[in-house]
Amino acid sequence: MLKELIIDDYGVNLHKVSERLVLKKHGKVVEEHAIKEMQDLVIGNKCGMVSISLLQELIGNGTQIHFVDFKEEPFTTLYAPGHHGSVKARREQLIAYHDNRGVALAKEIITTKILNQINTIKYFMKSRRGHAIEEELKILIDAMKFHNQKIKNVQGETIEQVRKEIVSIEAHAAKRYWKAVKLILEEKGLEFPGRSWQLQEPVNMMFNYGYAILRTRVTSAIIRAGLETYAGFFHVDRSGRISFVLDVMEIFRPSIVDRPVISLITRGHKPEIEEKEDGSFYLSGKTLKLLRESINNRLESKEEFKGNDYFLRTIIQLQVRDIASFFRENKKFKGYISRW
Repeated sequence: MLKELIIDDYGVNLHKVSERLVLKKHGKVVEEHAIKEMQDLVIGNKCGMVSISLLQELIGNGTQIHFVDFKEEPFTTLYAPGHHGSVKARREQLIAYHDNRGVALAKEIITTKILNQINTIKYFMKSRRGHAIEEELKILIDAMKFHNQKIKNVQGETIEQVRKEIVSIEAHAAKRYWKAVKLILEEKGLEFPGRSWQLQEPVNMMFNYGYAILRTRVTSAIIRAGLETYAGFFHVDRSGRISFVLDVMEIFRPSIVDRPVISLITRGHKPEIEEKEDGSFYLSGKTLKLLRESINNRLESKEEFKGNDYFLRTIIQLQVRDIASFFRENKKFKGYISRW
């Protein structure tokens, strides 16, 4: 089975020995992996040397290599040119921006996201039957269902005609979702001010870190499917912005990131932060390790999709391939709905 390997330990050097990836620390071998089994290699900024011969062998094997910073944000990705060699899907992806396929895809992505947000709330409601917040959560879910139906009713010929309307409706649904998350977290005595990308607050920092992990996995899937990471629909174009990656991530944020983050906190883990010399704050190494393990365990869990059980990391790839077929062959795209 092809696998993903994450390396984020101080002073670990990566070498090629025969057809194996060898990790050494202080001159001693600590791990070995068959290169032919590697699908993705994620290298954190704590690592030491990476040999060129290893990179060449990995890329020749079809492995994608992602270099990430301390926030799990990828700052570069290496892969063989052939991975992105199918031009038809990319050409149709760009054309779809100017026809009703862009509208259909954006609507399906966002309605799927909202349904997955609802299922995330329902997942945590199962253990809160009879609790004071149960009725409040039900009211918020009903409001989200109402907004989801409004998105389904949106009509337009191009995404530019309807984007503002979809974004506005999605924002109303998101407001209810994050209010529900706030109720669930604060029931456990942890203050949560609400969702914010910029706020240096522990819970928001956990969500941001988790989304960075997801971003790497979605980017990998999009490249493998021969699609363009920058050509989005729901997210507007901006220099350097991987808009299509952000689009696809919307499907998986609730089930792959939000659920593990909320679970960690409701099971009693209080996120710890550390202050750096420059006065900025970061999640502690302990919190990052727990969060990374929790999200990776979620990616390695199985759920039903199209009548079969797949690992969630595999479902990401299957969904992106379905989108590629939607562009190339006008096949209907149906978003993945998580279990609760």
